[in-house]
Amino acid sequence: MRDPNNPPTGKTGAPGENTCGQSDCHSGGNFTGTVTISGVPDTVVANTTYTITLTNASNAARAGFQLTCWDNANAMCGTLTAGTGVSIGSGAAGKKYARQSSPKLLSNGSTSWTFTWKAPASASGNKATFYFVSLCANNNGQKTGDNVLVSSKPVVFQTTSATGEPAQEAAVTFFPTLVQENQIQVNLLEAKIGRLQVFDNSGKLVLEQNLEQENTVNTNSLPKGLYNALIEAEGKKAVKKFLVQ
Repeated sequence: MRDPNNPPTGKTGAPGENTCGQSDCHSGGNFTGTVTISGVPDTVVANTTYTITLTNASNAARAGFQLTCWDNANAMCGTLTAGTGVSIGSGAAGKKYARQSSPKLLSNGSTSWTFTWKAPASASGNKATFYFVSLCANNNGQKTGDNVLVSSKPVVFQTTSATGEPAQEAAVTFFPTLVQENQIQVNLLEAKIGRLQVFDNSGKLVLEQNLEQENTVNTNSLPKGLYNALIEAEGKKAVKKFLVQ
């Protein structure tokens, strides 16, 4: 495992970034699994601190990770704070990265790291995306036979009403969450019009559509995978996850 302690930053797969899974770094592995984060809801509250746990669940022997959070303008969003086995590194344009201070061996097919993220007072577009990767390594002490798992998580910021009270989540029905027939149904329960944006697992916008009260959305253009749907209506927002099979 090359650069096992405090690896170079800028390797999260975020827009304009690569990962450590490349020919001049780590390559040649065929480990399978997932990298996920927990502790951050789909809708976050400004100036609130969240405890994040990043988990590598795979058939690798050893693992490391790197994570950052950018707003809708691809600027650093929020403040990352180190935890046990986690350090914070700096990158270009004020970007910050949580990463392993030392790699971990997997036990029963998983390992994890815990650290914190504090949401800023505001974010461009009231949106942000966590970009993160985890290296799956064979523990041979080299850069060969390793590969990366890549994922992301978009979030929206809770907005406030004119009275200063937190705005309610947009009232919608959304189904199915397991898509097998190339369409989803999105119904607005309180608003007459709205907007749908669908992001793939890397945070890329892949589908966008205006909404009326009842909508059948064609998903023919979406490859198999996990998606996040952001629904906005009359200043309210809702985030729904769905899987295309």
